[in-house]
Amino acid sequence: MKKGRKWKLLAGAMALVMTAGSLTACGSNEGQQAADSQPQSVAGTESAAAESAGAQESEASKITFPLAEQVELTIATPDSSVASLADQLPVWQEIQERTNIKINWDVTASAQYVEVMKLRVTAGGGDLPDIMLLPNGLSLSELGEQGIILPLESYIETNGENILKAYEEFPNARALTSADGHIYSINQLNESAYFSPYTFIIRKDWLDRLGLEVPDTIDDWMEVLRAFRDEDANGNGNPDDEVPYSAGGHAWYPTFWGNAWGLHLFQSDGWYPDENGQIQYEFISDRAKEFYTWLNGFYEEGLLDPEFLTLGDESKMFEKVARDEVGAFTAYASNIPTLEAALEANGVEGAELIPVIPPQGPYARQVEIIGDMSVNGYVVTSSCENPDVAVAFMDYLMSEEGSELLNFGIEGDTYVKEADGTYTFTEKVTNDPNGLSAREALEAYGCQVGGPFIKSEKREEAMLFSYPEELRETIIEVSDATRPYIVPGLTLPPATAEESASIEGIAGDLSTYIWEMTGKFTVGVSDIEAEWDSYVEYVHTLGVDQLLAVKQAQYDRLQEAMAE
Repeated sequence: MKKGRKWKLLAGAMALVMTAGSLTACGSNEGQQAADSQPQSVAGTESAAAESAGAQESEASKITFPLAEQVELTIATPDSSVASLADQLPVWQEIQERTNIKINWDVTASAQYVEVMKLRVTAGGGDLPDIMLLPNGLSLSELGEQGIILPLESYIETNGENILKAYEEFPNARALTSADGHIYSINQLNESAYFSPYTFIIRKDWLDRLGLEVPDTIDDWMEVLRAFRDEDANGNGNPDDEVPYSAGGHAWYPTFWGNAWGLHLFQSDGWYPDENGQIQYEFISDRAKEFYTWLNGFYEEGLLDPEFLTLGDESKMFEKVARDEVGAFTAYASNIPTLEAALEANGVEGAELIPVIPPQGPYARQVEIIGDMSVNGYVVTSSCENPDVAVAFMDYLMSEEGSELLNFGIEGDTYVKEADGTYTFTEKVTNDPNGLSAREALEAYGCQVGGPFIKSEKREEAMLFSYPEELRETIIEVSDATRPYIVPGLTLPPATAEESASIEGIAGDLSTYIWEMTGKFTVGVSDIEAEWDSYVEYVHTLGVDQLLAVKQAQYDRLQEAMAE
């Protein structure tokens, strides 16, 4: 779930509703450098970009690892919060040995990375790393036109076998890397987005106590939640202390139910193409009106936690779950063991939480997941003297060998690969002597930090090692059963500089208003029938049509690039 970004966008809406390193250029050993591979000026122009594009054709050559002679690459990236990449973590030591590339890490604390790198890019000069994670807010096409970053397509054609393979598995990836026809970045891909997605979780023991089956349709859910409300589902003798369904702490959370109406409100912010390839803003659609009407009835019946707007965040909801008050909620299944342990600690015996597949609704059975790739990727700057090596190195990180290293660590040390292709972590991960969680132990080892890689679904399955066997099997079964209904959130190519300028400031104002009205429609402060037309009209006043035009252009570029 894109939680961090959501909270920045939505904080204003919530209030309204509640009132109603060292810098080094890329180098190599002497004799390694070709006469035509000198660094360009970062303050280049369009002609400089054209020269760099032409230079690719002559420089590209097949590269194999380990290199005969060592090459150095400087990589700028947000640092790990567990252990600094500058300390040459074990996985990256292994990668350097296998490739004969020495990495000079140019790391910044994650919270400061975007602003620090924006300042450095804006300052120009030759003071840029060879490879850097593109900071949010910078335009690939604009930096490419200025010659600050290099087009990569010819290098990928020669030394990007694994990148090209990833493009086949993730067909949107290539199109997301540019806005002007060139490929400028190598993005992180998320195969694990399809494993155990954000979903509905329900108290199986409450169902059993009331003699009910796991709900399958929206109508089934209504019947079950009414029973939770009325029939002392937690068995404490008080039929009035149960919350049938609870959610987060914002108007955004209940829109997860909109999946059953075929809407894409939860991860795509309402922007989604229709069957004709036309981007729609679904928050003002007739179907959204129908969904909001249902959601208001859901609230009025007492099925939705009356405190859902004031909980603040998911942790407050989890506290209510742990107090044996909540029958169903939405979350990642990874929360289940902790919540069951909390329930037991609070004296609740036999509590059982299970994830379930999305319900069949009036228009769909679907679950929208976070996009299966990052929006921003790693770019090669014009300071790099060996861009062919830089691309070949990133290609290695996305190979089967590189992926195993970056997801699991070093075989025999942090993991064992079983004969059936599954992975088992060693005690170095499962029982870290410093008390780190498994994820923290792997990050401290250098896994899933520092460069473009593919987040492995098999790693997520292996991370279930601490779960009871029955729960592990349930999560895997539900993941497999949910897969046919998964819809990745819409991820679009970068906007051009002109497009960005044309919509500056619109998205924030629109988001604030949408979430304000979502809350008001849900709790009945605003009457849907009486105020819908004025709501839609004001959305247009805020500039939704300008945003639609830009997003349509982005989507069209995506389709064109995928058709190539």
